[in-house]
Amino acid sequence: MKATLFTFLFLCICFTGLSQEVVSREVVFGKRLFAFPHKADHFTTDQLGNIFLWNDNIIWMYSNKGDSLAAFNSRKYGSISHVDATNPYEILVFFADYNLVLFLDNYLSDNGKDIDLQELGYDQISNACKSRANGIWIYDVIQQRAIHLNDNYVKDKQTLNLSQWFNERITPNLLLEFNNQLFISSDEALFVFDHFGTFKRKIPIKNITTFQIVNEEIRYLKDQNYCSYIQKSFDESCREIPIKSLKNLRVEKTGLYVFTSEKLSVFSTNK
Repeated sequence: MKATLFTFLFLCICFTGLSQEVVSREVVFGKRLFAFPHKADHFTTDQLGNIFLWNDNIIWMYSNKGDSLAAFNSRKYGSISHVDATNPYEILVFFADYNLVLFLDNYLSDNGKDIDLQELGYDQISNACKSRANGIWIYDVIQQRAIHLNDNYVKDKQTLNLSQWFNERITPNLLLEFNNQLFISSDEALFVFDHFGTFKRKIPIKNITTFQIVNEEIRYLKDQNYCSYIQKSFDESCREIPIKSLKNLRVEKTGLYVFTSEKLSVFSTNK
């Protein structure tokens, strides 16, 4: 078991709602830096610690100090399916209903790089994410594979057909590229590929809708538990987080971000 996660995850959280301190059994982990209410359904962060909250039609952006920076209204494009902020200067926004990918700059302004996937011949795309090698990854429900489009939006890589290989139809919850690996989570498992689309492994983690890679650990919520999976040792460790209505939790160098149905709170860390 890796100590980095569970100096943080042996949590006895002292709070009424969300309190001023998150306390581990060994040391005080950190004080609450700020918190604010929200009306969002989803949230993520970028590597600078900026915060992105969104619902069907609006994205709100806050700094790592909690200052409101920008907002984006997507009514022109339909409901927002996913926001990928792995590149803080080029935010990917995916609209599954219209097979559309939109790129925003670091002020949530449209930078003009809209991609109509249907015009490119992809009629049923369920997921999309940014690629560090330029371009994007998309998941084609019909072909049952992830496809990489280069910066000219031409297919240059693809994975195997997952339903043929694993003898089950795969419906991804999330695509994420990190450290030259592509991760595809589904209700059945988490699938890992290299940056060429070559299959590496199937991890038996089920029903994961969102996750984060931290120090080579895969971190995710499972029920009311915050879990870590270490790929090299195949070790999964989970600890209960006794926070009411917890929806997501992320760790950045700037702090620990706790997202509940009513509030976003950020705590300092000793990382």
